[in-house]
Amino acid sequence: MPKISNRQISNRQEPLHAHYRINSGYLPLNHWTQDEALGGGRIIGEACHFIDTLTFLVGAAPVSVSAHALPNNGKYREDNVSMTFTFPDGSLGVVDYLANGDKSMPKERLEVFCEGMVAVLDDYVSLTTVKDGKKTVQSGAQDKGWKAEMAAFAESVKSGDEPPIPYEQLIGVTKSTFAAVESIRSKSTVEIK
Repeated sequence: MPKISNRQISNRQEPLHAHYRINSGYLPLNHWTQDEALGGGRIIGEACHFIDTLTFLVGAAPVSVSAHALPNNGKYREDNVSMTFTFPDGSLGVVDYLANGDKSMPKERLEVFCEGMVAVLDDYVSLTTVKDGKKTVQSGAQDKGWKAEMAAFAESVKSGDEPPIPYEQLIGVTKSTFAAVESIRSKSTVEIK
């Protein structure tokens, strides 16, 4: 599986910029994910995964968010959203979660810019990295890492070791999703405490 490793950027001396675009596809308003009590809505129920990825890359949870949504016009429910997160080290992460595109377009694209390096992950199928004028392309079968994630979690429980994802990051991502919804509805930047 091609992936952007936080080892590639963990020794950085500068903040990074990451842009995650998700072509999620339309879901009708009666779909369970659209029900705030059942699925939490699409930001809380699905966009959380993309915020989590940015948190992993930066190594810390966001501290603020400014989010904006396209008008729903009776067809959507906060499904077309652009969220900009700031992180403790000054890094920026943008999550564009969109339901108004064409599903034949690949679902996910992540671009990371940092210290003269650009990495582009296309739908977990190919990773292009460019640094010092040298381009590297990796490709393989799509693997979003769920099996490895569950294995790492099970191993940490079995061995009594620290969890693979620090609790403060898990909690921070959850708070970030709630803050993004609040930002959309209040039309203001929300600090994440």
